[in-house]
Amino acid sequence: MQSYLEARRALIDLIKSRSFAIGDKLPTEGELVEALGVSRLTLREALRMLREEGLIYIQQGSGMYVSGDVDQVTRTFNTNLGITEMIQAAGYAPGVKSFYRGLEKADAEIAAELRIPELSDVVVVRRIRTADDRPVVFSADYIAPRIAADFLAKNDENLSLYAFIEGELKIKIGIRYTEILAERCSAELASAFGYEEGAPILLMKGLIADQKGDPLIYGRDYFRPGVLKISITRRRF
Repeated sequence: MQSYLEARRALIDLIKSRSFAIGDKLPTEGELVEALGVSRLTLREALRMLREEGLIYIQQGSGMYVSGDVDQVTRTFNTNLGITEMIQAAGYAPGVKSFYRGLEKADAEIAAELRIPELSDVVVVRRIRTADDRPVVFSADYIAPRIAADFLAKNDENLSLYAFIEGELKIKIGIRYTEILAERCSAELASAFGYEEGAPILLMKGLIADQKGDPLIYGRDYFRPGVLKISITRRRF
């Protein structure tokens, strides 16, 4: 997990441990840098994330204040986290139950998202993701050609794609736009999850792009109900 995400988690823990309530003033940047043992740049990125989530606000000339319930933060979907990071943020140990990597013909949707010709070969990774060894997410990730060769050189079933892209390829991930759909659980997913065929299941699909908007991964993630809870903070700008 990137250092700014660790700093974000540490900030949340600090707010909880010191029992800061909504409206309470937070320590200064300098005090937080010392308390968390991070650089000022890393701290500012973590603070930016919490501001965007509506959990803190800055009053010019006065300081930083708590503006949201941090007990809800591990369940929010406003931060652009990978599945591994989402499971960790919810307090579980992430893992992989099954793993497949191969080539597949890009359908019209995948081709349009990755900006490649329809029916061209695309690298796909299918995994059943676990939280404390319990299957919670079935992921299908389609890798853009620009990073496919680097990805194929890796042989780690538990690889976090976000950590790989930002940590090893040094590509900064930008905003991820995600579509959330309710679907019926297929026979394949029911078998993988130990869930009831035909029961409601949550599908999240969307493109991960770099900061310039160029495609990196198009993902389809199916969430088994009852383990990870996802909420969305709605606010007016």
